[in-house]
Amino acid sequence: MKNVLCIGEALIDFLSIDKGKNLCDTSGFIKKAGGAPANVAAAISKLGAKAHFCGTVGDDAFGKFLENTFNQNNINTDLMYKLKDRNTTFAFVSLMEDGERDFEFVRDADRYLSFDMIEKEIDKFDLYHFGSATAFLDGELKNTYYKLKEYALNNNKLISFDANYRDSLFSNNKDVFINCCKDYIKDSDIVKLSEEEAYLISGRESVKEAADYLISLGCKYLIITLGKLGAMLVTKDKQVLIPTKEIEMKDATGAGDAFMGAVIVQILNEENKNIEDIVKLANLVGGITTTKIGALESIPTWDEVKKYNEGESALTFN
Repeated sequence: MKNVLCIGEALIDFLSIDKGKNLCDTSGFIKKAGGAPANVAAAISKLGAKAHFCGTVGDDAFGKFLENTFNQNNINTDLMYKLKDRNTTFAFVSLMEDGERDFEFVRDADRYLSFDMIEKEIDKFDLYHFGSATAFLDGELKNTYYKLKEYALNNNKLISFDANYRDSLFSNNKDVFINCCKDYIKDSDIVKLSEEEAYLISGRESVKEAADYLISLGCKYLIITLGKLGAMLVTKDKQVLIPTKEIEMKDATGAGDAFMGAVIVQILNEENKNIEDIVKLANLVGGITTTKIGALESIPTWDEVKKYNEGESALTFN
């Protein structure tokens, strides 16, 4: 089984119980395991590869909850460190009526992952996934993030990157975020961006112009997700819009991470599979994830995907 390392933050998502209300007005929250790299790891595990989460949490009740949840989802936690005198990072999330989200972060433990902690354990992975929302903020995690990318490059490993922009984290420091994203886009085999991220990073005003610029930075495959329209697959030779099934959305949390996990697993497990078919199936995985509340528990297995895929003979499963 192929092994994937997902580096970055694991955190507690506190989801508002009042859909459509902002964080100021909500009356309470539900605790869920979260963090973009952890969500991708869950998708990878459910869909047929071995996921390893790499990051730091607090040595507290929330860190233990995350560890237990990851283990229950068959995510390897050997490189997940619980730090004394640090608090697990939180994200408070309100869901709007259209399923989109508003975030506020209370950050602590995730910033302290050092390269020394993981250096002796990083040679056994087939793909290195960089999808942290917090890694481009100041902290030791940022240094480790860059050192791990250099290791992967120098050892001819596959690299995937998902920007995961959060306005509440970078609204006052967008230039840093943009420049860091470009560093990763140029070195990655697979890049996934939302439409908004593509505009932000490229500085262009149309999807086509943004795609032309971003693919020129050096990545092999660029995927720009377009919500209900599906996703645009971009290579140096073409731009293809790949539509998705219309699915009623309850919560967008984790949908992009599930999409990313589905792309990664198919690329690792089905080397000769057409990239357009890979994206088409990943669209469906992401869409199904939006039909439930929360991230990890909403990500489907291949059996669940098949039930949604009846009649779609063009898609194949591993």
